Amino acid sequence: MLRKKSTELLVYEHLAKRKSLSEAEAKKHRKLKRGYEGEVLFDSYVEEIKQDYILIRNMWLSCNGKVFEIDHALLIENAIYLYEVKNFIGEYYYSDDKLYLFSGREIDDPLTQLKRTESLLNQLFHQLGYQVPTQAAVVFVNPECTIFKAPRNKLLLPTQLNRYFRTLPQNRPIDPKFHHLSNKLNSLRLEKSPYEKLPEFHYEDLQKGIPCLKCNGFYKRAEGKMCICQNCGEKELAQSAILRNIEEFMILFPSEKVTSEKIRDWCNIPVPLRRISYTLLKYLEKKGTNTGSYYVKKQLD
Repeated sequence: MLRKKSTELLVYEHLAKRKSLSEAEAKKHRKLKRGYEGEVLFDSYVEEIKQDYILIRNMWLSCNGKVFEIDHALLIENAIYLYEVKNFIGEYYYSDDKLYLFSGREIDDPLTQLKRTESLLNQLFHQLGYQVPTQAAVVFVNPECTIFKAPRNKLLLPTQLNRYFRTLPQNRPIDPKFHHLSNKLNSLRLEKSPYEKLPEFHYEDLQKGIPCLKCNGFYKRAEGKMCICQNCGEKELAQSAILRNIEEFMILFPSEKVTSEKIRDWCNIPVPLRRISYTLLKYLEKKGTNTGSYYVKKQLD
């Protein structure tokens, strides 16, 4: 199952279609996109595991006043395998326990981050009354990445991944306590990254319209139940296109009230207001009556 994109990445993706990103914003967007692609690649290895396991990913926790993230963790049999996944491209080398680009510029070493995460996680386990054997590694997933003089044991290089995952315990049940541990960690999970920093933007500065699924141009017309892209000829059901644009609006403006008039302005396509209202009523929950009504996400039972 394809993992969900982070809110931060979605915001940058939506903004990139509606405004010119600054150089810093474009750089951040590329970094988030590359990180997501690396996570998807790592997931493809995990999905091949035949053993029962519990997967934890992108979980922010706090211990002793310090915040840390479990990038990826596998709970298998009676141990936890902790991973820091990196989608680096190019050539790098280690020297005196520091990581460098091949040009000679020092960069942040993911091993340092991994060691901190492992230490804080073990402290948290101790506070919760668990003793869990832990194995940790930085995983470089991109086949176009080469690390020279890499420290042994703590790094997994692209050429090692297939063999590594075949060496994990096979056909052994998960320790029952791990299900309790997983539930406990989920109960302690922070709602979002404390380091998430979204770019500043304003509604009036963004291009209005429904982006085409195929070319990211904007639909200019609707015929019957279809929206049509004049750039590439792509067609999409109007209801599906409107719903997609509603979801985009709610990601970009989570504190704004969703109203029929606001969504009509946001979609900027000649479809009847009643069609927009029908889509809102079908997929969201209506609050209030008449002119003061607005819509919110439906509560899950």
